[in-house]
Amino acid sequence: MVLTLKPEGLLEFYAYTTKTGKNLLASALVEFDEIHLELPLELPGVSPPKAETPNLRLYEEIVKALERASSVQKRIFTGSSPSDNPEEDIKRLDELVGKAISLEKQINLSKKAKKIVSERKKRLSEVESELSDVEEKLRRYYATALETVSKDPSKMKIARLIVEADSEILRSLSLLNASLDKSTSMDDMKIILNNVIRTTDNIKGKLRKISESIAEGNLDLLISKTEDIENSLKDIISSVGEYLTLSGKFSQLESLEKMWERISDVSKRMPEIQLMISEQVPTVRRISQEKEEVARRMNELVDIIRTKVKSSVDQMDSLYRSFRELRECVVSVDVLIAGEAEKSIYEMLEKSQPLLAEREKVELELSELSKLMDKEHVDKLKKELENIKREISEVASRLYKTKEVIRHKAVEEKVSLMIYEGSDIVVAHGWVPKSLASSLKSHLERSMGGLVAVELETPSRKEKPPSRVKLPKMALPVSLLTHKLYGFPNIKEIDPTVITSFLFPLMFGMMFGDMGHGALVAIFGLFLLLKTKGSLRDLGGILLYSGIFATIFGYLYGAAFFVELGTHVLSPIKEPTRLFGIALLIGAFEILLAFIIRTINKILSGDKFAAFMEYGGVLTIAMYSGAVYAAIRNGADVMKTVSDPLFQAMVIPLLITGVAPMLRSMMEGHGILHGMPEMVSTFIESTLALFSNSLSFIRLAAFAVAHETFGVLAGMFTVGSTSITPENLMHLLTNPISLVTFIFINIAVIGLEGLLSFIQAMRLTFYEFFTKFYSANGRPFLRVRELISS
Repeated sequence: MVLTLKPEGLLEFYAYTTKTGKNLLASALVEFDEIHLELPLELPGVSPPKAETPNLRLYEEIVKALERASSVQKRIFTGSSPSDNPEEDIKRLDELVGKAISLEKQINLSKKAKKIVSERKKRLSEVESELSDVEEKLRRYYATALETVSKDPSKMKIARLIVEADSEILRSLSLLNASLDKSTSMDDMKIILNNVIRTTDNIKGKLRKISESIAEGNLDLLISKTEDIENSLKDIISSVGEYLTLSGKFSQLESLEKMWERISDVSKRMPEIQLMISEQVPTVRRISQEKEEVARRMNELVDIIRTKVKSSVDQMDSLYRSFRELRECVVSVDVLIAGEAEKSIYEMLEKSQPLLAEREKVELELSELSKLMDKEHVDKLKKELENIKREISEVASRLYKTKEVIRHKAVEEKVSLMIYEGSDIVVAHGWVPKSLASSLKSHLERSMGGLVAVELETPSRKEKPPSRVKLPKMALPVSLLTHKLYGFPNIKEIDPTVITSFLFPLMFGMMFGDMGHGALVAIFGLFLLLKTKGSLRDLGGILLYSGIFATIFGYLYGAAFFVELGTHVLSPIKEPTRLFGIALLIGAFEILLAFIIRTINKILSGDKFAAFMEYGGVLTIAMYSGAVYAAIRNGADVMKTVSDPLFQAMVIPLLITGVAPMLRSMMEGHGILHGMPEMVSTFIESTLALFSNSLSFIRLAAFAVAHETFGVLAGMFTVGSTSITPENLMHLLTNPISLVTFIFINIAVIGLEGLLSFIQAMRLTFYEFFTKFYSANGRPFLRVRELISS
């Protein structure tokens, strides 16, 4: 039984042999199996091997392929004959899985194809409507442009240039007005002005192109005005640049001034440097004067820049008016409309491209969906899927058999990768159970004809060996809670899995006590235990045990599916006080058990001072036991318990436990004050926290009462009474509405309250029980065969 509570003791081993004996060593280690291999990283003069591992590579590829296949074919593969060409079968299996997934998607889509078709048709109608609008606008624009082109084709080019120049002049005018906003910084203004200069250059280019095509109007004057605006803007940018330079200088002078102010403040408190600082006063004054001069010039520049920008706005406005007059003289309104139309045609064509693509996509979807609405087509898909799944089973079975055939060689290759090589020798390193150490040594010597040297070492305190835990078969499912969800035990602490196998179902059963509900939970758990694997299988085992305890408590409560069976040992509704007392006693038992295990763990780790003196040790066990016994013999009366001499005597172990951190601090040479904070936390944990931990177990009774309350509600909704008894059960069974309501309430309670009870049992286990003794910072002992996945 000790082996089920504490990880088995291990020895560290090193196995040395010649390079020629490496494969033989790997084979012998695989054959022995009961060891945990690790890389010999700390050994000098050895390095990782450079070995070919074809079987290991193939094995891993097959495992991945079978995992993908299992997502489609929900079954465990077995095979009678291995594959002749595993690589081709892996490729074929991947193809088949891809096809199967695609077919399953189509079949699932067929179930809601009608609804999706309706939605896609609606969207297609919207797209068609948008395209119709675009086509109508294009038709109008083409008609307008065609009419103008038929009269005078050369006018179209001019109209297009005029429309673009008009747009760019307006944009420039808008940007200049924006730059006059008081919130615009000089950095932003510089960016805006550069944009306007680029736009002005474009305007100038378009005006030159227009002048090449027409003789009317004074375009040279407009070009000259544009150049004047451009020059003015460049002059403004120069002033902005000067402002930004001065702004940087102002920041530097301001920093210098603040620095001298701080130095001056310091000198007032240090008379010995006052004379030296006073000599620098003229320099400080010059800095202040220069700062004021820079600030004055910056203000002047702001006014100058804003005035120049306003002047540029007026120039741009004048240019725009002159351009409008030219536009009216050069081309007619129809031509301008045609030019605008030509521009709009390109915009409409760009807008239509995504709409055309979406229409094509929706039409294709509708075509595919229409097939999925055909029952014959869907039946054909289902038949094809069945054939593919049948072929998946055949190929996967061959690969599974291949995997089993090469597994031993793959493990050997994996082990060979963990055997490091030196100049003349190779070395394997790992851990072996103490009980098997001599067997390992004799096995290696026998297998290798004596051409091996085996060293066995006891691990030091600093080393952290893996934990080899042996659990009874009944407790294996509960390792889901202890090992997988919470953590693995280290080599020097008790594994709580066996204890949790009893305590967790006990707490769940007390909260969820009902013979019918418990039986259903147990049946569901048994189904998961028998039909699934991995974590789901473990969960099934936990639910099976929890359901059994819920059934037992249901018998004690006298309830099955909320029907009162007449006799009961304990009623949550009628005797809540008694039930709350039992819950507190269970809590006290679990807390004491946790402290006992903590004490054992401290002794196992060699910390006897903590085991006897510190919180959670022997003194805490004595204190808590005495306090609980005092409360029990005084009927939980607070005043009587507090005045009980036994309860008062528990102050002595409390005080000793409280000062233990200070004693440890002195023993370690840190002094008394170093242990003071821990002393305060120990007093708090030994009183308030421990009291709070004990009260947490009240939820065991609270959830039991809540469960029975649902029974009362079920009775009121179905038979009009606060309880459902065998006498009024017939009325419930013969009334369809009452029967449906009764079934619904039972299902809801099993699902919702069952989940809540499970969560609460986990909370009490993890936070009120495990945290007091279980560090869970260990790592599992992996046998050689477990180095690769199965």
